[in-house]
Amino acid sequence: MKKRMVGSWQIDNLSMPLQFFLFAEAYLDSAERLCRILKRSTRKLSYQRGVVVLFLTFHAVELFLKATILQRSPKEKLHHNIERLERRYRILYPEKQFQLNVPFKTEFLGFRPDEIAEKRLILPQYQLNRYPCDKRGKDWRGIFAFEPAAFLPVIEQLQRDFRQLQSSIFEANHGLQRHAVGSRCSLGVSAMKDHI
Repeated sequence: MKKRMVGSWQIDNLSMPLQFFLFAEAYLDSAERLCRILKRSTRKLSYQRGVVVLFLTFHAVELFLKATILQRSPKEKLHHNIERLERRYRILYPEKQFQLNVPFKTEFLGFRPDEIAEKRLILPQYQLNRYPCDKRGKDWRGIFAFEPAAFLPVIEQLQRDFRQLQSSIFEANHGLQRHAVGSRCSLGVSAMKDHI
């Protein structure tokens, strides 16, 4: 089998927002592939593998929001709070063409705002699907589940949204071209060549 090395040199000359976008696209693609495997294989389906799909998707959304924020506001201070990132995205991209339905919304029905703030500390979204327990080694409070057939359409919609928004946000500003790779698309810069 012929070996093929890939490396950071393939994206080093791209803007930081575009690099964030490419990572987001890769995380989401990996989430989709694993989710499809779990959907068709009851032998491979497990909660821990489902959590990996959720984490990959969550991280893809986080990186996508960061990419778009950095595109319009390069000096922006970033963080891991996806709800705050989404709010900032909506401020920077208020036009209808930039609408994005971000999954991973947390609702605390029947709680006061001070109670909600406390609950958010107990269940930090960016940690929930990365680790089986909190920093103190205690189980996350709650019951969590994953069903691949129900989650796959969420991933597929995000992929469509990413592609549509990518062309509006990045291609117009960077002279990017799309290069077909099988049935998938990937970004490339006209001056960039395969190095290996």
